[in-house]
Amino acid sequence: MLFFTSELKTYNIHAADGVMGKVKDLYFDDEKWAIRYAIVDTRKWLPGRRVLLSPSSFITLNENDKHLEVEYDKEKVRNSPSISEESAVSKDVEDSLIGYYGWSRYWTGNMLWGSNDRPLAQFPPAEEPQPEVFDQQLEAQSQYNLRSEDETIEFKVHADDGKIGTVADMVFDSEYWKLRYLVVQDSETYTKEQYFVYHTDQIESVDWFERDIYIKGTLAETKNVTKYNSKDMILTSISQSNRP
Repeated sequence: MLFFTSELKTYNIHAADGVMGKVKDLYFDDEKWAIRYAIVDTRKWLPGRRVLLSPSSFITLNENDKHLEVEYDKEKVRNSPSISEESAVSKDVEDSLIGYYGWSRYWTGNMLWGSNDRPLAQFPPAEEPQPEVFDQQLEAQSQYNLRSEDETIEFKVHADDGKIGTVADMVFDSEYWKLRYLVVQDSETYTKEQYFVYHTDQIESVDWFERDIYIKGTLAETKNVTKYNSKDMILTSISQSNRP
């Protein structure tokens, strides 16, 4: 199913033994635009900690009750490698989390999630790779940078010859946990709602420092698409257009 990332950030996260917190942010990689981690707001029971959970740990995304169910209990999460709220999520941090939980290394292999196209269940921690393999993994890992969904909202979106608008939301699918679409607020209609939707495959480049996203095509071409006066019909329209 397709969901807005903004909607997911209203969901509670349910551990095996109770509510753990809320989805605070989503980290995606800027190579394949897949959601790699949900950031959990755990201030009530783990103050000062930044808790990251991979989609590999998700059991159910419950649209009716607005919660995301994970397979761990709170003690498992409490004993995970500690990351302060101020710390960056470095490659070493990712490795420590993957080693603790047994998640697969998404940057190895040619598929969206490494050796699989979906974020499958955990595996026993693998043996240390041989030096040559380890070097190859480091090189592959360096190609991926984690980006905050929260910070990407309101990025300016440009065509080849001018500004289209700003990122208002993103759409992901709950099977592959990949960001499929950008929802862009038209720059000419800030006084009223009007949105364009672009597939992430249409992104030509991103200037993360200047907060600019560039879409393939001219303004005339990129605006010659369905216009939505509210976000309410976007998911239904996209889902119907993708049916075989």
